Amino acid sequence: MIWIVVLVLVGSLAIGVVGTLRLVNWSPRRPELANDDDSQISDRAVVTLTGTVRISGEPLISPLSARRCVMYETYANLYEENDGEGEPRTLKAQLAQRAMVPFELVTSLGVILVDGTEADLEIAPTPVFPRLPEREALFLREHDRDERVIDTSTFEEITVDPDMLVSVHGMAIVESPTKIRLVADGEHPLVIGTPRRMAVGSTG
Repeated sequence: MIWIVVLVLVGSLAIGVVGTLRLVNWSPRRPELANDDDSQISDRAVVTLTGTVRISGEPLISPLSARRCVMYETYANLYEENDGEGEPRTLKAQLAQRAMVPFELVTSLGVILVDGTEADLEIAPTPVFPRLPEREALFLREHDRDERVIDTSTFEEITVDPDMLVSVHGMAIVESPTKIRLVADGEHPLVIGTPRRMAVGSTG
């Protein structure tokens, strides 16, 4: 008798789960950023891939925030105070520094090596918070500026950090089914930006 009760309960649970899934219109699917088809990356195709950043060698340390990263862009905006009360400050100089190391991009198509030390960043820099005055002063000194201008300067930075979800645009070099690199090639520089739908079918 107890087995009949168990079977009835299991059956009711299964019906409830199926009904719930139908109600929320659920179906198995790949991540939204993946392709709708099973396209493979072709050698020397210009592609856009989205995935998470993974350090593959020695990381960089960003100048202002001291973050471990694979790329950074750092800016110091030096202003000149105007004599008139309420007058906006005048930008008299901007210092910029950037660096990048190769890194791995973990995607739904596998692990891709982003093989470059230069890339265009389509991510806007933001002020560093909390500010680290000692690092700001060091940044100014390294660019032959008087650190006393900190009070009339603003500092911004963008970093590409481990586990960050990004898209990378570049040319694919397929060395084997499990070894693919993204590189810059002529008119196709590496571009790192916010996550977007992957495109693997275009050619260079």
